[in-house]
Amino acid sequence: MKGALARAREALRSPDFRRLFLIRMLSQSADGMFQSTLVASVVFSPAQQNTAAGFAKATLLLVLPYSLIGPFTGVFIDRWPRRAILAVVPWLRAALVWLVLFDPDGGGVPFYAGALWILSINRFFLATAAAVVPRLVPGEDLLIANSAATVGGTVALLAGVTVGGQIADAFGSGPVVTAAGVMWIFASFVARRIESDLRALHAHTAPLGHELVRAAREYAREFADGARHLVRSPRALGPITSITLDQLGQGIMLVLSLAVFRDRFDEGIGAFARLVGVGGVGVFAGLLTVGKLEERLAKERIVAIGFAAGAIAIVGVALGVTRFTVLLASFAVGLTFAWKKVSVDTMVQEAVPDGYRGRVFAVYDVAYNVARVVSAGIVIPMIDAIGIEWSAAVVGIAFLLWAPVLPRWTGRVPELVVRFYAGATADEAPRAIVWGGAEEPVEVLRSWREERAGARLRCFRLRLLDDTTIDVSCPDGGDAWRLDRELSRD
Repeated sequence: MKGALARAREALRSPDFRRLFLIRMLSQSADGMFQSTLVASVVFSPAQQNTAAGFAKATLLLVLPYSLIGPFTGVFIDRWPRRAILAVVPWLRAALVWLVLFDPDGGGVPFYAGALWILSINRFFLATAAAVVPRLVPGEDLLIANSAATVGGTVALLAGVTVGGQIADAFGSGPVVTAAGVMWIFASFVARRIESDLRALHAHTAPLGHELVRAAREYAREFADGARHLVRSPRALGPITSITLDQLGQGIMLVLSLAVFRDRFDEGIGAFARLVGVGGVGVFAGLLTVGKLEERLAKERIVAIGFAAGAIAIVGVALGVTRFTVLLASFAVGLTFAWKKVSVDTMVQEAVPDGYRGRVFAVYDVAYNVARVVSAGIVIPMIDAIGIEWSAAVVGIAFLLWAPVLPRWTGRVPELVVRFYAGATADEAPRAIVWGGAEEPVEVLRSWREERAGARLRCFRLRLLDDTTIDVSCPDGGDAWRLDRELSRD
């Protein structure tokens, strides 16, 4: 079997995918640089008197476009020429950077209007870049191509924040904003060289306004349906609650760190860049090590360890706030975040049938993003009431208290309930499963017995109505069924 690097090289053999990959690197590096100047203006500017309030503004600017515009991007992407979106959007962003460039302190309406425009229209660009990948690589390379684009884009974004913050600290925001605009324009020129036909395969004849209204109604309906299903799926609700709490804590810690560097050590945006850089290294280390942890521990145990280890680091900072301990805590929080996020995503995927995952993950995304905004609001009265050290201690104690919760939460709920025909004996076949709060009729494709880790197991391969195929197992004589794996629907 080919390794990930070999498969990534095969995906990059496509000239157009290489161009798309370069576009992502250029655009998201510029995004990171722009975001660093945004934080410099609304958090570290001398005109800003309150670090926490400034961070709350920056968070709203970053989260609002994703939350409000995201549901409607697909309507436009399916109607407009996709190559044109990739080529024109960078120019539309670069055209308004002057609103930010000539208001470095971020005090006026033009600054916020320009920043909101630049961040909002980027949703169309990134969504289009993701949507066209299947047109540029063979089907067998699609997974690795998506992974390469996502990971590469994230690394580029973090690098842009780190480099942009250091430059802004030394020379001001002007050179950084200008460089970001130039990089967006260069990305546009690369996009124009894509030769593949990126047009949508199906023509849309309904009026645009009608489609937007329909998209809004459908999003609201599916979001409500996802929320209802999530409430009935404790094995998904527990992990999402955990990562939401983690985002609250991380948001509070980031504001506290910024307050330390700005108000106590009198440092600028370069301190934020270092925080992001060190935290990014921690996330990368977490991504490299989480696989080894999953070989030895259940996912809920990894989440628990992540909360406990993060708590120790945060409480350590509360006991001694220095530049070094704050950066060390940033690394630890990034490391443990990766452990938690990868495990939580997997647990939610396993806890919910495929037919409900999109709706549940829509709720997950909103909770994940809103948590950061809420944290910025919480931290303002926290700092005023109990100070920086005690605020950090509260986060650390909350993480420590939460550490054992998820294993107990998920331990009380079976992964699956298998229903047999009325009056069935142990040798008869299942008729349905209860998975993620929903009962699904099943067809038995195969049954067998095997020994695993010294235990004799009874196993079935089952097909659901949507053609999803799963393997389930249970110890002989027991009723604790578990999902072993979900097979692709080929």
